Amino acid sequence: MAGEFKLSAILRGHEEDVRAVAFPSRARLISASRDSTVREWTLKSPSPPVYDDTIALQASDWINALAVSPPSKQHAEGLIAAGGKETIIYVKQHGTLSDQDPYRILPRHAHNVSCLAFSPDGTKLISGGWDSQVFVWDVEAGEVIAELEGHTMTVWGILIYDDKFVFTACADKMIRMFDINGKALRTIKGHTDVPRCFCKIPAGHWSGAAFASAGNDEVVRLWSLDGAAMGELHGHEAYIYSIAILPNGDIVSSGEDRTVRVFRDMACIQTITHPAISIWTVAACPETGDIVSGASDKTIRMFTRDPERFADAETAEEFEEGNKMYAIPAESLSQDAPFAEKDLPGPEALQTQFGERDGQQLFVRELDGSVTAHLWASARGQWELIGTVVQGEGSGSAKKEYNGKQYDYVFDIDIEEGKPPLKLPYNLTESSWEAARKFLESNELPMTYYEQVANWIADNTRGARIGQGAPAAPASSGTAAPARDPWGSENRYRPGDAASGSGNRKVPQRSFITIVEGNPANAINLIIEKAKATNDLSDEDVKSLQGLSAQLQNKDDPQPTTAQIASLLKIVTTWPPKGRVPAVGVLAVCAVSQSFLTATSSGDGTILDTLASAGILQPKQETPNNVVHGLRTLVNIFKTDAGRLVADGTFDTALQAARPFASEPESPAQAKALASLYLNYAVLLTSSAPTDGSSTRGARAEVLMRDIAFMLESDSPHAAEADALYRALAALGTLITLGGNFRQQMKMGISGTLHVAGTKAGAQRQDTRELMAEIRDELR
Repeated sequence: MAGEFKLSAILRGHEEDVRAVAFPSRARLISASRDSTVREWTLKSPSPPVYDDTIALQASDWINALAVSPPSKQHAEGLIAAGGKETIIYVKQHGTLSDQDPYRILPRHAHNVSCLAFSPDGTKLISGGWDSQVFVWDVEAGEVIAELEGHTMTVWGILIYDDKFVFTACADKMIRMFDINGKALRTIKGHTDVPRCFCKIPAGHWSGAAFASAGNDEVVRLWSLDGAAMGELHGHEAYIYSIAILPNGDIVSSGEDRTVRVFRDMACIQTITHPAISIWTVAACPETGDIVSGASDKTIRMFTRDPERFADAETAEEFEEGNKMYAIPAESLSQDAPFAEKDLPGPEALQTQFGERDGQQLFVRELDGSVTAHLWASARGQWELIGTVVQGEGSGSAKKEYNGKQYDYVFDIDIEEGKPPLKLPYNLTESSWEAARKFLESNELPMTYYEQVANWIADNTRGARIGQGAPAAPASSGTAAPARDPWGSENRYRPGDAASGSGNRKVPQRSFITIVEGNPANAINLIIEKAKATNDLSDEDVKSLQGLSAQLQNKDDPQPTTAQIASLLKIVTTWPPKGRVPAVGVLAVCAVSQSFLTATSSGDGTILDTLASAGILQPKQETPNNVVHGLRTLVNIFKTDAGRLVADGTFDTALQAARPFASEPESPAQAKALASLYLNYAVLLTSSAPTDGSSTRGARAEVLMRDIAFMLESDSPHAAEADALYRALAALGTLITLGGNFRQQMKMGISGTLHVAGTKAGAQRQDTRELMAEIRDELR
């Protein structure tokens, strides 16, 4: 009988959560992270294992889906596929670096790509996402050859069982079975909550099953190929995120309860506790039977049963001490009843009580009054310390009760206007991302809110720590904490050298900002699909736009041609208003390029004239998104010298067109785009504006200040959106540095505007409070 798994290696390099791992051979490991990278780890020394890593893919946003194909004649070492928030799937060859072009780029999903799987021969790739879509790709052709339809919510997991059958795990709690050509075969019910992951089980297995699934209901479920339930594996005490099969038939799983668990003969035979909140992923090496995990503490850990590959004493001690020192919040242990310390046994229980199963918990009240947590290790017949129980406290406030449990925070989240807010409970020991996901899933809300809610939690709990009643003091170690994006858009864009923390001035802003968001390649796909169905574009137009899709991978300067812009403008000016949205969105991304200005503004008119005459900036359209993208287009032309000349020349008409949205923005995105436009004009007027006359400059500044005040004093909830509020205030603060006379002239009005702005919820954010304090200092 094989022995216990023990730590083999700790791999560090990722800068955020490790969301997915693959372990195709002893010599190679692949990992994907929320830090937007895929890393390839290569074995350099076998005993104990030492790995070197290289970045195989550097994306522009987080990656959470990963798949590795088996070796083939064409690809001797297989392929790596990865996807995430960018909505694009990248296919890379093994051994290629991040600056080398992907083998294939597959754009089709509308939202985050959440799962990927290769067919056994590596010729097909299947992807699932938050957009409820599942696509079957021909890898060599780079095309979708089938769709697995019928999903109504996020697709979290995919299992390609063989060259015929595919299973999907959906947030509607259903498992669906398809043939690989897209035909729906059956729906399998049994999970009481969202299923997330699969593993294939070999023939002759002790379970008698064909595959296993697991998810939010904390149970590994075993199934026959026709969907009959074959058994359940219990042990986890929170969500299960990942499962895998070992060469000897053991099933391994990982989850939100800090553990990797190993199952055999329907029982949990080993529990491996980690010093991290979430163990997102686990994989098994088919050559050695070793396992690897990826966790929320940015760390990859390998475990083995072979003494030749055990970690050295120092590394093993580091892992054990990390577990022993881990702070466990009492509220996470209370379940449906209060955690009663007075009823706990003393330390003698560690010698007199015996566990009934591997992974069973025991809480002990130590002689000094502290409470420690222990897990039963059945193989060693003893209790192992896994942490100390602590009381969590929010920033300066008492614990709050929700549904009979205690939390550090219970937030009100306004999702839909006119309806009561939803409650979001949160403890400081949780990952803000997981809290956001649980909130969205429990309220059956779209995952498109995921990043917004997670960042909002992080913003509103920044500085709070377990066991502290006030925000933490600055670290004294001499290591500076990472600076926060001052524009309220973590992991999006950082304009210029804007100040990002206390001690650095936030105004005047000297750099122009851009808004390059969304998936323009997907927008082009939508345009082409509609054009083919309606014959609204010529073959030349379609071919032109197909070329632009590849160029838009470079969002800094996609260099659109005059023909490509002409094709987009044909849609913007002739298609029905709602159908224009994708084209206006692509225009906005193209607007950062010099060639865009040459194509749109080198004749008698400008891009603003074109947008205005097409009605793109008209209020109360069928959709507010035409205005959103139209304003973003005006924002983005500030990136180039030619664009700033156009912006300067159209100052009055641009503000006139945008003015209706200052007091009544129709969406938060509109408000944010408009505030960005105001900020760019403020920078233009106070720094490198082409206009020379000070009187003209002052008059323009007065007009701009008035429009900014309209927005800051608006009663619209959209105008109070935190990012929009910050940018509008940054524009105001930049303008008042124009000169002493202007500042004195505006002082009384600005003071009133600041008072109104300060009453809005978004003004309570720390960076916004700091910005408003700076503006008040400027007025003194």
